Amino acid sequence: MITLNAILKAKPGCEETLLKALVEIGDYVNHNEPGTVGFFIGRDTENPLIFNTYERFVDSAAMDAHNGSPYRGEWGEKYGELFDGETTRFICAEIFSK
Repeated sequence: MITLNAILKAKPGCEETLLKALVEIGDYVNHNEPGTVGFFIGRDTENPLIFNTYERFVDSAAMDAHNGSPYRGEWGEKYGELFDGETTRFICAEIFSK
């Protein structure tokens, strides 16, 4: 399993729109990407501008298919203006899961 953890920050005033956009891509992944076995979205309990996604893929090819999909590119173009600063990403080989 390959995991991708992304820390995203919304521009002030854009947090609810970003939340909806993240749920939108989550729905797409759920219905269209069998190689993505988990797509989780969290929101920081202290700072509502901070979101976290945790994504699980069967392998690197599935992660590349997700990140390189036309939908993902269109989503980024449509919602990229909502982000404040760079996204912090961690791509890892999963060691343990429950």
